[in-house]
Formats: sequence, structure tokens, C-alpha cells
Amino acid sequence: MSEAEWLAKSSIKPKKRLSQNFLIDQNIAKKITRLIQGQLADKVLEIGPGSGVLTELMLREQYRVRAIEIDQDLIDLLQGRLIDYPQIELINQDAMKYNYDELEGPLWILVSNLPYNIGTRLLVKLIMDVPVIHRYVVMVQKEVAKRITAVTGTKEYGALSVVSNLFTKPKIQFDIHQNSFIPRPEVVSSVVTLQREYLTDSKERTAAFNLAKIAFQQRRKTIKKSLAGENINFDKLSDIGINEKSRAEELTPDQYLLMANMVSNEN
Repeated sequence: MSEAEWLAKSSIKPKKRLSQNFLIDQNIAKKITRLIQGQLADKVLEIGPGSGVLTELMLREQYRVRAIEIDQDLIDLLQGRLIDYPQIELINQDAMKYNYDELEGPLWILVSNLPYNIGTRLLVKLIMDVPVIHRYVVMVQKEVAKRITAVTGTKEYGALSVVSNLFTKPKIQFDIHQNSFIPRPEVVSSVVTLQREYLTDSKERTAAFNLAKIAFQQRRKTIKKSLAGENINFDKLSDIGINEKSRAEELTPDQYLLMANMVSNEN
């Protein structure tokens, strides 16, 4: 029985208010599972397991999965589907409100079909606040994937690009056609991996991201104007190779980090 047929026989109807689009393509699910690249019995955090096609594949590969799902109807469905897998933990909660301090142990892998309505906010929150996640394998809208991986000077480049590159190494792996989901979304999705490195300067990188957010909120202005209230000594910017007449999209993530370090050292 195909995933689409199995889903049709269930009593589950996708909820538009929760931006639910269920993955039904087993081949895509297998490709995503291969991107996890974990070790035997590694711990996986899955946000939005949906009908469980990807969850079950990960469990078959012996991963220990903690799945956060806001929809109680889906929790009930998953409890039946995954009854033979003792290493699954299902949590009925809003992922934006979950206490990620409960992720015990040194390293986790995030796997998620990020909901369209909260995907970007949630990803930034996890990158910034949950350092125990060292690898992210996420499905997002193709437009968002381009923004995550964008380089300086491109139209997609923004604060999301800056934070992704300050804390991780992001890469678009492949696109997913709309026919791989029920209901069929209006846009193409992409699978993105982000690999987090061990960082000793997270505080400074957070400050750099905050500078980027402020600068991009006023992206038509030069950074001398947009960042005027951020305690930056503009007379010394040239010492670190930055032109005060630059605009937000002209600065690399490393240059935002240089500015944050300069502010930290002078204060």
C-alpha cells in the first residue's frame, strides 16, 4: 500500500490552519534519511512528523526519535503506526513553546518538514538557542532555502543568510516537487542541510546577527545611518576593512562578526 493510499484510509484530514502538507513520497523520505548521517542510535529531534512516513524510516534505521507534534489527532495516528518501535517519544506540543533545555546529552540531529507558517522563525530560534543540535535536515519552501544559503550581494541575501552562515554551513541538497505532498502545496520545496561547528564565540556571533537584523530592516540606508545607535566607532571601521557607506547586503557574515567584535572590545 502506498503512503497516499494509507493516508486516504486513515481518518486524518490535513489542517490548513496548521499549514499541514504530508509527505507521501517514500523515495524522497529515503533520500532525506540518508542525509541524517548519524551514528547508530543517535538522537533525532523531529518537528512536525505529520503522518509518520519519515519517522518510521528513521526508526527502522535505529535512530532514537523525539517527535514534537502540535496536532493531537496526528499524535493518536502516530501512536498506532509506530507501536512496534520502543525508541520513539511523541510529544504533543507547539514547537515554538517547547522547552529545548530538555534535550539531554551532547548532540542531537534535527529533521523537520518545517511548517510554512513558522518555519523561518523556528529555524532561527533553534540555531540561536539550541546549540546541542549539531546537524539540521529541513524541508522548506525553495524561496526560503535560497535565502538560507544566499551569498553577499544577491537579492536573496538577508539576515537569515547571515545567521545561517555565522552558526552553520548550509547547503541545498535537492528540490521536492509539489506532487510529493498531500495536499499539493503551491510552491516547490527544498531540502537543506546545515552543519553546526563547535563555536567558542557564540556570544559575539549572536551580536553580529543582531547587527545584521537592524541593518537589513533599513537596507536602503548605509550602515553608518542604519547602525548609528549601536555603539560602533565608524572612524575605525576602515581598520577592519569595512566601508561605512556600505549597505546591509554588501557586508559578509564575517564582516558583521568583525563589527560585533569591535563593539565588544571597545566596551
